[in-house]
Amino acid sequence: MVNKRFLQTAERWKNPSLPVEKTQPVRQRTPTPQSNTNFPVNLDSAFLMSYDHSQYGQFFQELIAKTNEIFSGTQAEIPTRTSGEIQCHLIKRMGLISAIASDSNLRSAGLHPITATQSEYLLQAGKLTNPENNWEDFGMVLYDKSSNGYNPKEAQALYDSLKVHRQDLSLSESDLENRLIVVNPGAEVDSSMPHGVKPIIIPGITQVYQHEVLEKVGEDLNFDGYGLEGGLPLLNQLGSRSRQLYMPDETEDIGLRVLYRSMGSGLGSWGDNLAVSNDYGRVVVCAEGTSPKN
Repeated sequence: MVNKRFLQTAERWKNPSLPVEKTQPVRQRTPTPQSNTNFPVNLDSAFLMSYDHSQYGQFFQELIAKTNEIFSGTQAEIPTRTSGEIQCHLIKRMGLISAIASDSNLRSAGLHPITATQSEYLLQAGKLTNPENNWEDFGMVLYDKSSNGYNPKEAQALYDSLKVHRQDLSLSESDLENRLIVVNPGAEVDSSMPHGVKPIIIPGITQVYQHEVLEKVGEDLNFDGYGLEGGLPLLNQLGSRSRQLYMPDETEDIGLRVLYRSMGSGLGSWGDNLAVSNDYGRVVVCAEGTSPKN
């Protein structure tokens, strides 16, 4: 029998010899965007965040300095260097997003980490930089806030922030009890949290929505095509062997997980470590409001 946890971990560390399993699709429900963000899904270009980027190197250095000023002593701190690509995990990404949101000079550059949906469109167009050599954490999936689930403190903090910004996000009271994808969350310093920060909603930047494929917990899946609706495939795309989709093993008490693209073309809403860090984690950035050239 295939060990699902081995499969998921191996994919995140790029093991090309993974076995695959097939499943049958179930009832389809179209993802419902629930956010007031206005990021274009099709982009003319995007690039990896780096210390010495030819055009935006100075911006990234200022962004790192601001991030480290705010999040000193937490897992959101970014190593200070002068060259090379910037290695990131979800907690660091959250700090970067919050630093941009809190500083008018940084906001004026109009640069933001891409969303999960933008990543899939870039991958489809062949414009995603070196996808086979890096992975990216886009956000979180709040399955539940069970004290027995993964990341229970962060799950409760995120739920509390969702409640505060429920109307900003056009969420109903009942929506808060559903499984929610939270893309580009921000961070706030909180010494009671395992990584020194708690996740927060930043209206106008953070995207929150439901997705039908989150019903497929307890299975490892394959799909065809791209996750152009919310960054994950729809139920009617499941069953092909062309791409891998990793879901939590558990069917209850799941907690808070990472939404990510693994090295290559795999997607997952399984990651249980919000600050997993290795040589391959990256952040892809785009200019706000850019669109394809016709």
